[in-house]
Amino acid sequence: MRHILIAVLDPAPRGADNIVFNYLQQREQWMLAPDTQLLVQRLPCVFKHSLVVLEQLINVHKPSHLLILAQNPAQVQISVEKVALNINHASLSDNDGQQPCDSLTAQHGPAAYFSNLPLNAIVSQLHHATIPAQLSYHAGTFVANHAFYGLMHYIKHQNTSLQGGLLQLPLLPEQACSLPGIASISSEQMLQAVKLTLQACLAHSDSMLRPASAFG
Repeated sequence: MRHILIAVLDPAPRGADNIVFNYLQQREQWMLAPDTQLLVQRLPCVFKHSLVVLEQLINVHKPSHLLILAQNPAQVQISVEKVALNINHASLSDNDGQQPCDSLTAQHGPAAYFSNLPLNAIVSQLHHATIPAQLSYHAGTFVANHAFYGLMHYIKHQNTSLQGGLLQLPLLPEQACSLPGIASISSEQMLQAVKLTLQACLAHSDSMLRPASAFG
């Protein structure tokens, strides 16, 4: 049985409801491919601890694919992230009160890693379904990027068969309705986008079995 793992980053501030996790946890029975099981877990919005939890999830579930999902109020469409940067620079505190400034995720790691998911195929699938999406080259410098970099660093050094990456999502209407000027996508579009992303990953698995690439 092949496991596909979605790690949904908790929102900041602490205590905010993780609506995306709630929606996706109810879809763990999605039939993505034969002999494939979807697992949905929460990821703490905390520097360093998010990486501990990621490694625990990988060790327990041994997934073939791990997709991190994070919401960002600045998103106007779905960002399929290509580059994970080795820098932590927070404009607000994480959910443990930490606010790093120009620190590194991995002291001896490269400047950045590339996701080893089939990113162009994912964007193409989303566009074909008329879902607003873009290939992004900057995942920010907050916990989502930190977790993304930590995941790719783990893949590079400990599990080169694992395929991983990050999608950053706009808010849902129920979150954005009281925030003037903030874009949103419907829960139906969000769920469809995640499902199409996973299907694209599975369809391209054979061609993507290679180590995470790095530069720097």
